[in-house]
Amino acid sequence: MAASFLLLDKRRELQDGTYPVKIAAGFGTNIYISTGVSVRLWEWDADASKVVDRKDSRKLNEALGVRLLRIQSRMLTLREDGRLRTASSTRLRQLLTAPDMNEVPDVEEKPDLGEIFRQCIGTKDRESTRRLYQYTLDKVLAYTGGRATHIEDIDRLWLHGFETFMGGRVNARAVHLRNLRHVCNFALDEGYTTYYPFRKYPIKTEETRHRDLTGEQVRAYARAEISYRNDAMHRDVFMLMIYLCGINVSDLADLTWEDVRNGRVEYRRNKTGRLYSIKLEPEALEIIERWRGEPHLLSVFDRYRTPHDYNRRLWDALKRIKGPDGEPIEPECTSGWARHTWATIAAELDIPGDTITYGMGHKTGHRTTAIYIHRNLQKLDEANRKVIDYITRP
Repeated sequence: MAASFLLLDKRRELQDGTYPVKIAAGFGTNIYISTGVSVRLWEWDADASKVVDRKDSRKLNEALGVRLLRIQSRMLTLREDGRLRTASSTRLRQLLTAPDMNEVPDVEEKPDLGEIFRQCIGTKDRESTRRLYQYTLDKVLAYTGGRATHIEDIDRLWLHGFETFMGGRVNARAVHLRNLRHVCNFALDEGYTTYYPFRKYPIKTEETRHRDLTGEQVRAYARAEISYRNDAMHRDVFMLMIYLCGINVSDLADLTWEDVRNGRVEYRRNKTGRLYSIKLEPEALEIIERWRGEPHLLSVFDRYRTPHDYNRRLWDALKRIKGPDGEPIEPECTSGWARHTWATIAAELDIPGDTITYGMGHKTGHRTTAIYIHRNLQKLDEANRKVIDYITRP
């Protein structure tokens, strides 16, 4: 970009439902400066880059204009004296946001690990991903006691101590270590350091137990007598996830009636971006009609702010629902078991691996053509029908 301009940052909605207005610094710097102003989506005219439909629109636009003019002036000055070409992103941000640009020290201070973490989090599009990285940052800050830590401070001893400090399961620790490693790679890419602490530090993982239900357990969920508040609805949501080839909560929460076409539900999986097209079998339609939502496919997602908010309640219900013996059907069951259950039962029914792979949205190694996709949809429809027939049999 050749010049600085105002934009509405739609990547993250604030708690009050507004979005921050930022200044995109020009000349290809990829730096976004906060203005302290936030507005709702309909209060921002993207074409004119200004606030509209508010009583204080004129006042806000004048303030934004002053901030933008200051950034534009500083960018031109930095470009003319050569500092724009040589300064790092962190240095430029200091020069653009300081009360007086001439009072910024000549010696550039390297951002600490916490600041690099926050910058990295800001590049993530999904709220769940940002939340997970923030959780890792909280672990790091707890380990360091809040002291400023730099990438160069991290060595094998530091990493081993961090692992020991976290405790818990091996795979849970691995998640945080992978996030930390990603942030170190981010620091390398941004030019903050040339040091890489994970060069000779392998991240250990261990094989987890199978997270799937047997056909008998699925039937027990479907036929369980429900007595606790909304557990019938939660149970139905879980069954629908299985009937839709193991769809996850995040994707199910995003479905609206616009995604239903010709008796199929079509969507792109949030995690991979892959397109799914699943036939709505009678068992799935029955649940959808019972808990019909507007605009969402299910009413439960009209009420909950985020899939994460709902997921915890679903997990609690799945662990609480009891079978014929009066005991919980599966005390460790979560929403993620729907996906594993569909794939496992399909394999037990001798459904070809390529069809299961296609149903899971994984790469098959085949060339994607219209004919191949059509053939796969037919096979997937037949496979899903077999799975549903198996789990709904008397």
